[in-house]
Amino acid sequence: MKKIITLFLSLVFFQFAYGQVDLIKADSLKNQGLLVPALMKYAETMRQNPSSEVSYQLASTAALLWTTQMRDTAFYFLNHALQNDSTLKALYDPDFLSLIDDPRWEDVEAAQIKKYESNYQPIRNEEFAKELFRMIIKDQGFMYVGNIERRKYMSNGGYFSTPAIFPVLAMEEKNMKENEEMLLKLLDKYGWPTASEVTEYAAAGAALIINHTTYELRSKYFPMLEEAFKKGEAQPLRYAKMKDRLLVEKGEKQLFGTQWKFENSERVPHPIEEPEYVDKRRAEIGLGPLKTYLKERFNIDWEVTQKD
Repeated sequence: MKKIITLFLSLVFFQFAYGQVDLIKADSLKNQGLLVPALMKYAETMRQNPSSEVSYQLASTAALLWTTQMRDTAFYFLNHALQNDSTLKALYDPDFLSLIDDPRWEDVEAAQIKKYESNYQPIRNEEFAKELFRMIIKDQGFMYVGNIERRKYMSNGGYFSTPAIFPVLAMEEKNMKENEEMLLKLLDKYGWPTASEVTEYAAAGAALIINHTTYELRSKYFPMLEEAFKKGEAQPLRYAKMKDRLLVEKGEKQLFGTQWKFENSERVPHPIEEPEYVDKRRAEIGLGPLKTYLKERFNIDWEVTQKD
């Protein structure tokens, strides 16, 4: 009996390990922009080792393909993936841009918010939260295509690999403009969103969208974000990004190192005020070391000895 149990456990481990290898391969294909091969690899993994994680990846990959058939596929696997999920992650996942205007998305929103509230806490302003989640998706929804092409842009010596990127960039700009108009209406109606009112994730969306507008609007609404941050109602990174951006736009040195530029085809941070103390400032507002942030987010190597 002991041998049978050992054999069974070995088979289970082998199946799990094999499934993980396939999942890594599928993720790699997706990251390269090879969506159809990635979808096929996810489907193969799902047949061999079904899980909510793989189902979610199937949903997001299908959604990125944008066709009617693929939207149906995306909703099918997304509903399966979220059966035991009480988080709000899917509601602000930019991979689902092609789904948010479909009536079925409202069902996904309602189900996730209900589960979230049952497991965590009520969302005091659900309508505001849902609008913010959708705006996050619209703001970031073309980043998948854009980031792939931006990597190629760097490796091609400053040229995009396909003219198809230009209408994508135009659609991205259109979405940001629509977000700006919608957010200003919502701010007039509700005021600045706080984490306790719409959740931390949705509140971060307001700062994200304002940060992608104009200097005039950033200047106007930054005091509201700053007040919310001081009360513990806004994410430190969103506060830091807008503060730094306003400083850079005024020709001053940034404080937290969140803003970067291209210099000789390399990403480098904009000048930082007393860079040897930047980690101290970041820690004071709840952020980790700048070196780690720049490497993980932008693959920027940054070496400045820090002082306490």
